[in-house]
Amino acid sequence: MNPPVSNVSSYVHSIAKRHGVSYLRTPSDELADVITRLSGDEVTTDATEDLIVALRRANVIDGPTMVSLLGSYLDEQFHV
Repeated sequence: MNPPVSNVSSYVHSIAKRHGVSYLRTPSDELADVITRLSGDEVTTDATEDLIVALRRANVIDGPTMVSLLGSYLDEQFHV
C-alpha cells in the first residue's frame, strides 16, 4: 500500500469505510490522556488521526504505513 501525500483525510476515511473500521477509545487511550495532562502537555487529535490509529489497531495498515499517513496528514494540516 502506497499512502498518498495529499488528500490524506479522504484516503483514510475511504479505507476505514471500506473495511468497516471506526475509532473507539480504549482504556489505554484514557491512561495516555491522563499521563499527558499530568506532564503538563495537551494533545488533541481529530477524527482522521483517530481513524489512522483505528486502522492500525484493526491490522488494516502496518506500523510504518500508520506513521507515514500521520506524517503526511499533519504536513497537510500545518502546510509543511
